[in-house]
Amino acid sequence: MEKENLINHGLKICVSLTATDKDSLLAQAKLIADSTANIAEWRIDYYDDRDDFEKVIEVLPALKEELGEKQLLFTFRTLEEGGEAEISLPRYKELCLTIAQSKQIDLIDIELARVEFLGRQFIQEIKKEGVKVILSNHDFEKTPDDATLIFRIGVMHQFGADIGKIAAMPQTLQDVLRIMGLVTKARGFYQLPLAIISMGNLGKISRISAGVTGSVLTFGAIGEVSAPGQIPVTELTQMIENLA
Repeated sequence: MEKENLINHGLKICVSLTATDKDSLLAQAKLIADSTANIAEWRIDYYDDRDDFEKVIEVLPALKEELGEKQLLFTFRTLEEGGEAEISLPRYKELCLTIAQSKQIDLIDIELARVEFLGRQFIQEIKKEGVKVILSNHDFEKTPDDATLIFRIGVMHQFGADIGKIAAMPQTLQDVLRIMGLVTKARGFYQLPLAIISMGNLGKISRISAGVTGSVLTFGAIGEVSAPGQIPVTELTQMIENLA
């Protein structure tokens, strides 16, 4: 069966795989395969063997088989952006290219702060392997002003992202409302598909209303959450359907 085109078919629900070992990872993948999620995000920064690229590659076929028709997003979220582990810039580049070249993933999340050092050619090398690129930016302290956020989206566009992702922590309800309107504001400058998230309990409504506000991705949870404010995927799906 041909895979769904992520960009052209509206909102997709993504759930993160946060297991630390192979057996737990595959068990978690089975739960996602049986869920209403469209995409599984392997958060490799949680994985105990993340530094052994050969072991990471070896588990991918079994992971893909367990997920069935779900698309697979690969992410190493760094400590600086709310992740679980550190990684040097050269190792980050090597990991991303190695995984893309494995032909076992559909999408990869690359942090904007890293791409600004690695360059556009790095993104093009990944895309040559048929992998869609999400360029992401996370701020766990605040929600920057609109001009800053639009600028970051512009940089994502210039680097050749297939999707831009912005996640920010609100301090006030006004921050949440600004984030929810960001896709519409950004379209005045760029046509880049966007995933826009307001984190924490205050920002939960942005995850539910993502399809209404124009985001192409929203993140739910099965078991452990990978970011503050995530909602169990079954509840999230029902809420989204109620808004449709």
